[in-house]
Amino acid sequence: MNRNASGGTYLLTMQHPGTHRVFILLGKSILAVLSLTIALLLYAEAYTIWYAEYHLGVPTEAEIAALPATGHLCPLEAGSPYVALADMPLLLRQAVIASAGADFQTRPNLVLPAMAAAIVKGDGRPDTRITFAVTRHCLHALAPDCCRGLDWHIGSTVFMGRLERTLSRERILDAYLNDSYLGRNAYGVAAAATAHFGKPLADLDIGEVALLIARFQTPRPSERDSERRSYILDRMLSAGLIDEAQATAAKAAPLSLIAAPPRNP
Repeated sequence: MNRNASGGTYLLTMQHPGTHRVFILLGKSILAVLSLTIALLLYAEAYTIWYAEYHLGVPTEAEIAALPATGHLCPLEAGSPYVALADMPLLLRQAVIASAGADFQTRPNLVLPAMAAAIVKGDGRPDTRITFAVTRHCLHALAPDCCRGLDWHIGSTVFMGRLERTLSRERILDAYLNDSYLGRNAYGVAAAATAHFGKPLADLDIGEVALLIARFQTPRPSERDSERRSYILDRMLSAGLIDEAQATAAKAAPLSLIAAPPRNP
């Protein structure tokens, strides 16, 4: 606004005191609305934190820390075989991370500020598939009546952050590989190797490792198994875990799934 215009506004308010009062009242009203909005947002944030942290009954960090340091973390099926992470084939461990969370070992813990910062920077939402899978079956095992519907999404997000603040990434990966349901009543990769391929985990070839990893997303065999195997093999190739010749040979090999055992009548 130029000096003539501002001078005209000043003269207008001087000549019409009522207009000056209107401007003052309008300014005060805007400040009051802004203050009320900020107060409501702070209240909503505080209530959400209280509701998620205390009301839902999500297991605490102390309860998570009290879980076994070795063996099954949150078993959903008693008697499933357990294989320590260090004893699993290296290719399997590396391929799982390459296919379900390439930044799993390096990204910050899952807290909202870190996730928001990654999105703002353009890094995208962190890949949480490994931790989320462990979150899901640990919540079912430790707090089966914790929450439903929208509450479950809030509670699982809180619990997921607590898991990563309390447990090492290696322990979370160990639980992912040993406790996940992989079809044919098999929990964990050791049981799944026997159920799907009829052989020990250590004897799986590259194509079988890829198909086993695909079972984390689709536990039941289907006509798309070859396509899913190829997808995992491509991820393994991109990560430098196998070379082009190995990927091509594994894709060309027939699926080596054994027949499913008959269901109990």
